[in-house]
Amino acid sequence: MQVNTDSVILGAWAKSNVREPSRILDIGTGCGILALMMAQRFPGAFIDAVDIDDESAGEAAENVLHSPWADRINVSREDFLSFVSPAPYDLIISNPPYFSRSMLPESKRRILARHSHPDSLSLKMLAEGVSRMLAQSGVFTVILPEEGAAVFLEEARSLEKPMFPHRFTRVFTRPGKPVVRILIQTGNTEKLPVREDLTIYENNGNQYSAQYVRLVKDFYLWA
Repeated sequence: MQVNTDSVILGAWAKSNVREPSRILDIGTGCGILALMMAQRFPGAFIDAVDIDDESAGEAAENVLHSPWADRINVSREDFLSFVSPAPYDLIISNPPYFSRSMLPESKRRILARHSHPDSLSLKMLAEGVSRMLAQSGVFTVILPEEGAAVFLEEARSLEKPMFPHRFTRVFTRPGKPVVRILIQTGNTEKLPVREDLTIYENNGNQYSAQYVRLVKDFYLWA
C-alpha cells in the first residue's frame, strides 16, 4: 500500500461543516488511504470510494477488507463522471490528477491517476461533478499545486450551482521554499475564507515540523 504525503495531509486536514458527517465520497481513491482516514476520523460516516482504474479499485477494496472499517466503506471501480449516488454527501474529498505540464509516464494507470490528460478527470469535470453531489451544507476538500488551485477555484465559481472557498492552506516543504501545494475547502455558501500556512519540515529539511506532526499524529506510529 503506497501512501503519498499529499493524501495524508489532505486526509488529516479535511473538515466537515456538520459535526458528524453521515455520507462521505472519496473521488479517485487509489489505494483507499483517504477513505480509510475518513472512516477513522468520523466513526458514524459511511464512505463511498470510487476509482476508474481496475487495479487501484482492487487494491483499495483489499485494504478496506483488512481494516476495522470494512462495514462502512464501499469501493467501486467506476468512472466518477458516470457515478450515481442515491443521496448527496456531507463531505467530498479528492487528491486528483494535476501534473499537466510534466512529462507523461508510459503507464496509462499513472496517467489517469496523477496527470491532467484527455483520458483523466479534468478540474472542470471534477468541479461540476462535486457541485451536483454536494449536500447544501456539505463541503469539498482537495489538494492541488498553486496553478491548479487557481484553475479549480475559477471553475467552481463559474458553475450554475457555484462553490465558494471556505479555507485555504498553503503547503511548504520547509521555511523559505516556494509553495508546493494548496489545500482548499469549498462549499455552496459564500463566506470569508480562513487562510493558513503549513510547513512540513524544519529548516534543516531532516526533521518534521511540530506543526506537521500535530496535524498527522493520529495516522503515523512515529508521530
